[in-house]
Amino acid sequence: MRPEIEQELAHTLLVELLAYQFASPVRWIETQDVILGEKTTERIVEVGPADTLGVMAKRTLASKYEAYDAARSVQRQILCYNKDAKDIYYDVDPVEEEVAAPAPAGGASAPAPSASTPSGAPVAAAPPPPSAGPAAQVPDAPVGAVDIVRALIAQKLKKPFADIPLSKAIKDLVGGKSTLQNEILGDLGKEFGSTPEKPEDTPLDELGASMQAIFNGQLGKQSSSLIARMVSSKMPGGFNITA
Repeated sequence: MRPEIEQELAHTLLVELLAYQFASPVRWIETQDVILGEKTTERIVEVGPADTLGVMAKRTLASKYEAYDAARSVQRQILCYNKDAKDIYYDVDPVEEEVAAPAPAGGASAPAPSASTPSGAPVAAAPPPPSAGPAAQVPDAPVGAVDIVRALIAQKLKKPFADIPLSKAIKDLVGGKSTLQNEILGDLGKEFGSTPEKPEDTPLDELGASMQAIFNGQLGKQSSSLIARMVSSKMPGGFNITA
């Protein structure tokens, strides 16, 4: 076959395939109904150069599933790989290594034991440090709803527990990051089953007090999962949370 005929056939095939693709339906509406409706997917990540499909999914949620999600306390997350990488990946905080003690000035090494000790003479061992006595007894106290709320927020923000002030609301603590705010609200919904109205605008002490009314005193799904993950990552193999 002559090259010019091959080129003409390739051009015709390309045009026909593109025309077929443009004219064929993608059934995007039905796909969204399965993902958002039947499966009730709460976290969607679009892997691509832009968030085109994510924007369309958000519009579908606002027009079709907003009342449904509000009635069932469903928190959705629609993220884009290129824009929300920090919210998609969970980084482990680095472990700080202990700094070795500095060497004496001048590069001299630590002094050797005195040579005046007679050969073979027993060297007196250093006396053990005085015992501090038994540890102080700390009475057990039941965990409160506000403690769990504060702990979940501290874990999500990667901050110490004491750095989460009870006088501030979730919206103030996340610093305007709506995705992070939605993740926290989703964790609270999984933990307690439901949340009061506008929890992101309520100070944490008031939020914890309102959740205490529906709190049964037991750790919920989210906190139990975090504790189990911590035990499995820090303890030896086979030493799980049950052990």
